[in-house]
Amino acid sequence: VLPAELLRGEHHWVEYGVRNDGYVNYYTVHSDFGVFEAVSTPMLRTRVGEINALAELESLSKTSVFAKAAADAGVGQLKSLQQFATRPVTTVKGIPGGIGRMFKRYKRQAGDAVVATQEFVVGDDEDDEDSADAGNDDGDDEEDTNKAVDLTASYLGVDKAQRSWSKKLGTDPYSSNEVLQAAIEEVAWAERLGRFGMGFAGVPKIPGASVIDSVNDAVWSKDPYELRDLNYSRLVSTGADEALIERYLDNSLMTPSQQTLYTAAIAELSGVDGRDGMLLDALIPENEDEMGFLIRSVTMLAWYHINQTAFVSINTDRVIPAGTTVDDTTVAVFAADHVFWTETVAASARNYASMSDKKHAREIWLLGTLSNQCKAEFEALGFDVHVNVAAMLAE
Repeated sequence: VLPAELLRGEHHWVEYGVRNDGYVNYYTVHSDFGVFEAVSTPMLRTRVGEINALAELESLSKTSVFAKAAADAGVGQLKSLQQFATRPVTTVKGIPGGIGRMFKRYKRQAGDAVVATQEFVVGDDEDDEDSADAGNDDGDDEEDTNKAVDLTASYLGVDKAQRSWSKKLGTDPYSSNEVLQAAIEEVAWAERLGRFGMGFAGVPKIPGASVIDSVNDAVWSKDPYELRDLNYSRLVSTGADEALIERYLDNSLMTPSQQTLYTAAIAELSGVDGRDGMLLDALIPENEDEMGFLIRSVTMLAWYHINQTAFVSINTDRVIPAGTTVDDTTVAVFAADHVFWTETVAASARNYASMSDKKHAREIWLLGTLSNQCKAEFEALGFDVHVNVAAMLAE
């Protein structure tokens, strides 16, 4: 499943047992800085890059140059940075419902009303979980609201010095990796005082941003308010409804990095009808994993539009937006690691096939791979199947 450099490195190794929910892989990563779980191969690449960044910071904290800079600044010993290698970091959890739940739970939000519809009706265990969740009304809404406020506060708390260190390390300043964020905060004083500077090489940049070149520099150089203004102006230029733009920008589940990448992908779909619906789609995910899946899929749409065939319209009536090209080809894209032919996938495939009649071409592009049965079933529905888009994105 993994190339050698992802499977094991100087500071990490990945458990051989890999779980899959029908769409993405779930990895457990052991490192010098604790145990992490990575949902999807792109997130695994991100976590490995962050582990390497932590190792760089740990090595840096032990140098005489850094020790002198710390002494001159009156900072003293950086105990917390030195303790990262021994303290537990993350409790590894099981698959929390999986990406498939997003395909069965589709919410269309329009105006001030929220209309929930069941996109696919299937009879597996995940339905029971959804029903149980729906009947549990014991204050979760208030907890979710508080979480949203806390997330927003954490984004605004990332200052210029921390963003500067993230740039040196090639990491996302708004990463959900609390260990990395704590480590960067620990050394940010050096950047504030202008007493220390160093660039590191070989650490992956913000995931997905290689497709939209301007995203990295914007996220590293601008504060959250400036990013909001940038994203607002980009969306206004697309002709999007301003009230909808405000709702989208107020979505605290999206980090500033994610929102900037998603906005840039929409902007790259220049002249394509239906882009407003993509702003509504960003309101549907309910956790980081679902949001990441949507953002990677939409980034793939922008990549296809730029590098394959131009779209004339985007259809957002499905869970993941799909495109129609200038030659009437229906194109579905999924940021999946490996897809199996399950009831949910079968219902989804039929739903996307219904976007066009049989006389028009249909394509499906996958970030990773799919089972032999899945490929045969997609082809039987008239789809031309393309796999390993991740390798094309890296070119």
